[in-house]
Amino acid sequence: MMAGRIAFDLQLSWMWLAVVAAGATLFWLGYVLRGGKAPVSRALGLALILVGIAQPMYVQERREPAADIVALVVDQSESLALADRRDAARAAGERLANQLANEEGLDVRVREVRGGGDGTALIGALEETLADAPRDRIAGAILLTDGQVSDVPEDLRRLRALGPVHTLVVGDPARGDRRLTLLSAPQFGIVGDRATIEARVDDPQNGAGVPITVTIDGQIVRRTSAIAGRPFKIDITTPKRGANMVVVEAGPGQREITLANNRAAFELMGVRDRLRVLLVTGEPHSGARVWRNLLKSDPSVDLVHFTILRPPEKQDLTPLDELALIAFPTRELFVDKLDQFDLIIFDRYRRRAILPSAYFENIAQRVEAGGALLVVAGPSDAGYDSVFQTPVAAILPSQPTGQIVDQTYRPAMTTLGQRHPVTRGLPDPANWGRWTRQIDARASAGQTILSGVGGRPLLVLGRAGQGRVAQLWSDQAWLWSRGYDGGGPHAELLRRLAHWLMQEPELEDERLTLRATSDGVTAERATLGNAPNAVEIIDPKGERRNAAFSETAPGLYRATIATSEQGLYEARQGNLRAFAAVGPLNPKEAAAVDATGDILKPVSDATGGGVAFTGERAERLPEVRRVEKGARAHGAGWIGLERKGAYTVRASAAEPLGPGIAWALAGLLLLLFSWRREAL
Repeated sequence: MMAGRIAFDLQLSWMWLAVVAAGATLFWLGYVLRGGKAPVSRALGLALILVGIAQPMYVQERREPAADIVALVVDQSESLALADRRDAARAAGERLANQLANEEGLDVRVREVRGGGDGTALIGALEETLADAPRDRIAGAILLTDGQVSDVPEDLRRLRALGPVHTLVVGDPARGDRRLTLLSAPQFGIVGDRATIEARVDDPQNGAGVPITVTIDGQIVRRTSAIAGRPFKIDITTPKRGANMVVVEAGPGQREITLANNRAAFELMGVRDRLRVLLVTGEPHSGARVWRNLLKSDPSVDLVHFTILRPPEKQDLTPLDELALIAFPTRELFVDKLDQFDLIIFDRYRRRAILPSAYFENIAQRVEAGGALLVVAGPSDAGYDSVFQTPVAAILPSQPTGQIVDQTYRPAMTTLGQRHPVTRGLPDPANWGRWTRQIDARASAGQTILSGVGGRPLLVLGRAGQGRVAQLWSDQAWLWSRGYDGGGPHAELLRRLAHWLMQEPELEDERLTLRATSDGVTAERATLGNAPNAVEIIDPKGERRNAAFSETAPGLYRATIATSEQGLYEARQGNLRAFAAVGPLNPKEAAAVDATGDILKPVSDATGGGVAFTGERAERLPEVRRVEKGARAHGAGWIGLERKGAYTVRASAAEPLGPGIAWALAGLLLLLFSWRREAL
């Protein structure tokens, strides 16, 4: 197609030409204001001079029409998947793409958009799709979505250059859905103290009663009710130290698009206010400092330590104020405040007339109620002065035989100890330093995880009611702290032992954890028994998959599955449950899944586009028409894409419209004529 136009071959830059034109205009205006007699001829003369400077020419071009560009952005985010609309949106996108591709002079750019942690960035995807497109070729855009978009800009003027942006909403806006929103949730909580959750249930029937269930790590802790549309608060108790997965769930409504947004989850990190430990050393010895230093180095531990420097039956002239700063408050510790201690340690304690049998009964009851007891044996524990001769014996898993073995030996892990969390993963026992004494004992119950001379029980663990008990049948751990014979992992072993006794969750011998990894989600199972059965993993949509465990270390098994959905995953194995979040715990994509045109209507209004609802299966797609630039671009049952009329110049030829000097001379002669006329 051939076409012509007027162009200019400037002798000056446009800036200087504008300066000259402005000066000429000011000169002419001054002339008119002074009452000049030839304003028309002077104006024409100045104009001819400017034309001469601009050098006009006639350009003849061979033009090739350029295809108009339309962007088709198809939403494939989680909100459509949860409402079972994703396949319908993709099928509708394919139909529209084929229809537009058959339209002559139209270049179709198709883009699918997935949701993210911050929602669906549909407008950002549209701008990226058309970023390199010439603005004079953009005919418009079509957004195929459920309307749940998170990135509508406040300033919509920048979108006007994208032509009419039409929103086709997949879904029925009259279809209801109930959803639960967390308004505030604590990140940390003190174990045993209350934590408050605030939430709201949104429902098409505001004012209706809604049953609410709160679970922590899969265990139901609260059942209550709420009024739809009104915020409500729930108090829960932080059950344990470490991660606690709290899930708040609203019962299903009468009409539900999905149940995935009826629940919200958050991770509550349980912390202990203070761990209180009572350490009673029966007599001064080198090992007492090891325990004291270990417990005092932990800032979360409050330690009360008493050492019996002299038995009551011993009489000498040593003043009492040189033996102790305060008297041993036996009744206060073992009666009045015994329930305040999380762990009681008897280190080489020798039964004397200091603590009556009733106090030991109190200790046994405290342990069975959830406390912990550690007995570090010394020579006296082989005789009648042993703690085993008190009522505490009823909860101890092993008993002394009455023999003391004074022999060099190297502590060793038992088969069970290689799998137990207290000793699993410690350095090779072959490199541990030797000890020199052990109290012979037999283990009638419990778990023997370390052995000594001839395989005799050295470290025995047991349970009593809701509490835990440990017996270390030697007072030689301090040799490791001094580096004797190469030393050993005394600090790590004793730290783990103390934390196991105080029931720290990471040291549970039967434990299931779930965590998000680069490969998906990984379940880890710790057990003292045989290889566990397959783990069941439930994704955020409720779909269940089984994964077989493989052993990675003695007593440790792992299983991994790939993930494609964001949200809360659950693992179940026997009566154990664990949770992990992939992406945000409560993604915006799951917060609202109802079809709406309200969010994108400002975009369509600002660009001249329209909003149309296509139905749940996108069965009512509007007709697509081509309209002239600036014309109305939407109506009942149709949407329009502009004809931009852009073209590409393939060849051109330019002919000057006379010499520029001729135009300038003509203007100058006209100015001289005007001056001559004024002189007459």
